[in-house]
Amino acid sequence: MIQKGLWQERTIREIRALLEANDAVRALLLKGSCANLSLQVDTWSDVDIIIVVADGALETFFPTTAWLAPLGDVYTFSQSSNELTKTTRVCFTDFRRIDCVFLEESDVQTQVIQSEAIQLLFSRSQLVNKALVKDIVQLPPASVMTAEQFDHLVNDFWFKGMLTTCKVMRNDLLIATHLALALIQDTCVLEMVLRDRALGTSHHREGGWGNDFIAHLGTTHFPFTARGILESVKQSSTVFDDLAKQWSSDYHEQRHPLLAWIRFAQETVAE
Repeated sequence: MIQKGLWQERTIREIRALLEANDAVRALLLKGSCANLSLQVDTWSDVDIIIVVADGALETFFPTTAWLAPLGDVYTFSQSSNELTKTTRVCFTDFRRIDCVFLEESDVQTQVIQSEAIQLLFSRSQLVNKALVKDIVQLPPASVMTAEQFDHLVNDFWFKGMLTTCKVMRNDLLIATHLALALIQDTCVLEMVLRDRALGTSHHREGGWGNDFIAHLGTTHFPFTARGILESVKQSSTVFDDLAKQWSSDYHEQRHPLLAWIRFAQETVAE
């Protein structure tokens, strides 16, 4: 049965009981919206936790998800890792959602916790207790895109635009549609990093001006026909050029050769 009400408080109690009984877990911290008393939690709020484990005990919790079994049946999950932390984002069959960040105890003092708020659920670690005295909590920083990454995104966009046009003219509408959708995705990537840069964080509880952009992006939506795909590429190119100029003052519009290529294709394409 899908959880339609406020399920978070009960789930937090269950997580705490499960992990506090395991001596390998040195501390459990709640972060995000559920730890922020100034925010109203709703059905769509997930539970964000940091699980500090004894050194050498990470393999008990990551990449395995078996330890989650007492909490319910896992529907789907995603995992990632970096040098110091491991992350499992899990969704149960009733659509409760928990994001778990795992950290070894000896690495606690070197970490800055990226969150709007944090709450200690339990600790048997002096290292954790000392770390919490410090100012270790901050909002997730804005997404960073280097000049090299930006140049790669730009070059890749215009190459895909050219290739989409060619695939339309070869009547390969499957690949042409795939590429045209990728162009729209690239415009979204640029808009996301622009929003992050303007607001100084990558954490956005609501869409805000991102939703305004999506409304504007409706100009790129056309039927998946030969002419419709070509028109979508044309409109995506205009949007991308505008966003790229906002990102870098050194950027110069690059859509015009592609638009000339599209006009030629539109004159000869058969529906």
